[in-house]
Amino acid sequence: MYCYHCGYKLNEEKIEAKESTYKRIEGMDIDTEINYVCPRCGHLMHENASPEDVKSLARACHAELQRGRNDLARGMSNISIGVILLVTSIVFLLLSRKADNQFQITPTSPEFMVFCGLAVISVILLVFGVVFTVFGVKRKVTYTHLLKDINNQTFVQ
Repeated sequence: MYCYHCGYKLNEEKIEAKESTYKRIEGMDIDTEINYVCPRCGHLMHENASPEDVKSLARACHAELQRGRNDLARGMSNISIGVILLVTSIVFLLLSRKADNQFQITPTSPEFMVFCGLAVISVILLVFGVVFTVFGVKRKVTYTHLLKDINNQTFVQ
């Protein structure tokens, strides 16, 4: 179920699996409408949307698409900076091989320390870049399909 105000996707199976947040009412049948409160914005989430609710959801989908694009761009920039720093750290690793030590790696040299620092930073940037890229692509795909359903008037909550 999607929030009409902010576009948050609520997983109903997870909520209904918890006894603390969802309790079945004795006189409830299949046709009873279940309402949820959005954990992000606090607005009421319900079925049987009015046209105003669908327009509001479309606006929220466009905002979520922009957030997905921002996450994708952030992830790709982190990946590119991480790759550049990784290549630079490999150059410093090669520079840490000293001629006076018969071209073996000297762990006490400043070049090796720079290599260690750059390698750690590049791995952190690469991990964050992959995470942001995956989240951005997932968000873009989800809300693009939702917007297509809204435009084709096949959206059902």
